[in-house]
Amino acid sequence: AGPDAHVVYADIDPVAVAHSRAILAGHPNTAAIEADLRDPAAILGDATTRRLIDFRQPVGLLLVSVLPFLGDAEEPAQLVATLRDALAPGSYLVLCHAAEAGPIMAQPLEKVYNQSVSGSLRIRSGSEILPFFEGFELVDPGLVSGPQWRPDPAAVARGEAGHMWGLLAGVGRKP
Repeated sequence: AGPDAHVVYADIDPVAVAHSRAILAGHPNTAAIEADLRDPAAILGDATTRRLIDFRQPVGLLLVSVLPFLGDAEEPAQLVATLRDALAPGSYLVLCHAAEAGPIMAQPLEKVYNQSVSGSLRIRSGSEILPFFEGFELVDPGLVSGPQWRPDPAAVARGEAGHMWGLLAGVGRKP
C-alpha cells in the first residue's frame, strides 16, 4: 500500500521469519528479523532495524495479538514502555489483545490453552490492557472491541458492526 514505507517484522519463530523473508524478497524497504519481544533492546538494536527504521521520526509500532503470550511475570508493560521510549513524538502504537469474554470464560480458556500448547496465554481485562498505553494518548474510540474500532460504514448501516468477544483493540499516539 505504501511502497516507500519501511517495515521491520520481528518474530520469535524461525519458521515464520523464514517464510516472511521469502515473501519479502525483492522489497528492500522491508525485512523480517528473528527476535523476542521479551528483549526489546535486541529488536531496537538489530542492524536491520536500525538500517530501516529512523527512530528520530514518527513510526508505527504494531503489537497485534502478541502481548497475550507474555505472562505478568515477564512484565509486558515494561517491555512496551522500553519500545515506547525509543519512539519519536508523533509515533503510534496499535495494540490488539485477547480480552476477557466474560468472567466465567477467561480462566478455563487460559487453562485449556496452557495445558495443550507449549507457551502461555494470559487473557486480560480492559483495565489490565490500558496500562500498555501509558505514555500514549488514546485515539478515539479508545480501547474497544475489534469490530467497534473504525467499523466499516456499510456494516454499520446493515447492523453488522457488532461486538467481538475476546478481542480489544486500540491506537495510541505518543505526544
